[in-house]
Amino acid sequence: MLHPGALLMETYCEAGSAHNGGAMENQTMDMQAAGRAARARNQEKAEAVAAERAKMTSPDRVVDSILRAIRAGVYAPGQRLIEADLTRDYQVSRGPVREALKRLAAEGVLTLTRHRGAYVRTLSRAEVHDSLMMLEALVGLMAKLAAKRIGENDNAAKLREAFQRLLAFKNDGGTAAFLDERRSFYDTILRIGGNHELQRMLPLMQIHLLRMQFQSYVTPRDREKQFAEYQTITETILTGDGVRSQKVASLHIRRTRLSLMRLPDEAFPAIRSAE
Repeated sequence: MLHPGALLMETYCEAGSAHNGGAMENQTMDMQAAGRAARARNQEKAEAVAAERAKMTSPDRVVDSILRAIRAGVYAPGQRLIEADLTRDYQVSRGPVREALKRLAAEGVLTLTRHRGAYVRTLSRAEVHDSLMMLEALVGLMAKLAAKRIGENDNAAKLREAFQRLLAFKNDGGTAAFLDERRSFYDTILRIGGNHELQRMLPLMQIHLLRMQFQSYVTPRDREKQFAEYQTITETILTGDGVRSQKVASLHIRRTRLSLMRLPDEAFPAIRSAE
């Protein structure tokens, strides 16, 4: 027969184990629900994209296809894009391909080089520094505006949902899908803020290229700190405190900038553009 104290301890341990198991089950269910929501959202986006692409000119379709390939990780920073491959893959002539490459170079997405063609743009150390200095101010403002409007309509629910979708990649942060979900997280904050001029000013594709360029240098410890900061940004915006939201979002970008500035020179490969 068990001693009464031992029986009490055994009962306590069983209760604790059941509680922990329930918590883990709830967390798993939350992640599965987030996954289903993401798949449904992707299906809706795919249908909308197909309808939009049907209205595009040939150069527009090539531009759109290259941008989507970059977001999906098919084309990486520093990768050469060969005209013959693009004409075959997108089933168009060289004319639309060349026009598309020139447009993407003008937008800062590609680099056109003399004699060697087009490359997906890589950022120099100075360009990364200057870009993140600008983003520090813009992302801070973005978070401040979102906090001021977080109590309107279903904005709080939208932000929580965006963060939960991002959280599903906490242990899988090196994939193109993670980069896309992180962009969606920031897009949600931007839309909640409601400033259309700020949406126009943010260089979203250049930001995506910057993230892709340095993805291989992110350590598991870096990833853990990143997600802790995403959570802090989310929770602070949800309080409605605009000033504090601006501070924590700006600090996140500043820490990113300081971290990237410590990387070795090989993280910043130079591709000389055509003059």
